[in-house]
Amino acid sequence: MIIDFHTHIYPQAVAAKIFPAAKRKLKVEVPGTGGPDDLCRMMQEGKVSRSVLLPLAKGCHDVAGLNDWVQAAALENQELVAFGAVHPFMENLEEELDRLAARGVRGVKMMPLLQQVYPDDPRCQRLYQGLVERDMILIAHAGRDPLDRPEVFGTPERFAAALQSFPDLKVVLAHLGGLRMWDAVRRHLLPAGKNVFFDTAYVSFYMDPEEIAELIIDMGPERVIFGSDYPWEKPGRAAEIIRGLGLSGAEEEAIFFKNAAGLLDLRL
Repeated sequence: MIIDFHTHIYPQAVAAKIFPAAKRKLKVEVPGTGGPDDLCRMMQEGKVSRSVLLPLAKGCHDVAGLNDWVQAAALENQELVAFGAVHPFMENLEEELDRLAARGVRGVKMMPLLQQVYPDDPRCQRLYQGLVERDMILIAHAGRDPLDRPEVFGTPERFAAALQSFPDLKVVLAHLGGLRMWDAVRRHLLPAGKNVFFDTAYVSFYMDPEEIAELIIDMGPERVIFGSDYPWEKPGRAAEIIRGLGLSGAEEEAIFFKNAAGLLDLRL
């Protein structure tokens, strides 16, 4: 059984804008359409049982509308699990967290590079404290931007500094803790507490299988969670890469299912 902890869906009009730009700037193909039906089809092909939807809020406005749209997609497709979008500086942050929690939403997505927010900015502490109080999960993009813009907001060092004051906060740092910053991940995040997890989204485009396997073992497979980053990658292909790392059956089970199920309180 596989839980994909890192997927995105987009309204059709948004996808029509961002996908051509991504293909042009990154010179990559985007295998998915970004629609919930396409995600479910790829999940079936890749034998993925559940996928977590991670909406991305660039600014502080219309966050609720974005969350409503993603939650509606999850209600129509029982294999999809909606997280919420938030901006750490939004005025009605606590109100939106309450609204999400009342709907059974288990976590929220933070995107430092898109939101231009440093995770150790003291103003982010409202978000971290609010999540702890509501027993909700934070998942955040960590590391560089694929476009390689010079400013890196969510560095491993900044996340480590931010999380020192919130040991009870359950955090999933995407891209194995810091896209293209894995030496810094080793220095600053491997000693982090038991509530800090790492997902595998999109790392195979920048790391050799041997490098991925070594970092997973150093982290401890009990702290690693499978993520594909759909629509930027096919879930089935991402899963095959993990299966090809030479991990034990128990380690694969932890990465593909057990760790995510524990965070989500899923009983499948």
